[in-house]
Amino acid sequence: MLQKSVVMTAAWLEIVVGAAFLTVPDVPCRLLFAANPEGVGIILARFAGVGLFALGIACLPSTATGSHRGAVIGLFVFNFGAAILFAWVGVATTLHGVLLWPVVVLHAVIAAALLPRLLTFNIIGLANSGEERAA
Repeated sequence: MLQKSVVMTAAWLEIVVGAAFLTVPDVPCRLLFAANPEGVGIILARFAGVGLFALGIACLPSTATGSHRGAVIGLFVFNFGAAILFAWVGVATTLHGVLLWPVVVLHAVIAAALLPRLLTFNIIGLANSGEERAA
């Protein structure tokens, strides 16, 4: 039950942040990087917002029975990648907003919370089912 709550919370968080990047890209950019997007940066920020919004929608657990493997894998990869990217920004650049390090921690915590669920999927069974379909 806890893992389902983690997936649902992570999905809604991506929807909210995506909506912020879509509607007011200067606010999350200022909070994360202490800089306003200019020119193509505004477009890219909104593009990121679309991606985050779509990721969140795609990862909302369905009411249908079945595995949420795709949602868990997608959320894990996104959160792990975001934690690494933002940590790199914090270490290698001068773009530091007040929320940069809390966001690094948040994405790392979400990735860590998703990892046990990810490890419960039968990787061998997934490989076998792919071979059966090919035959």
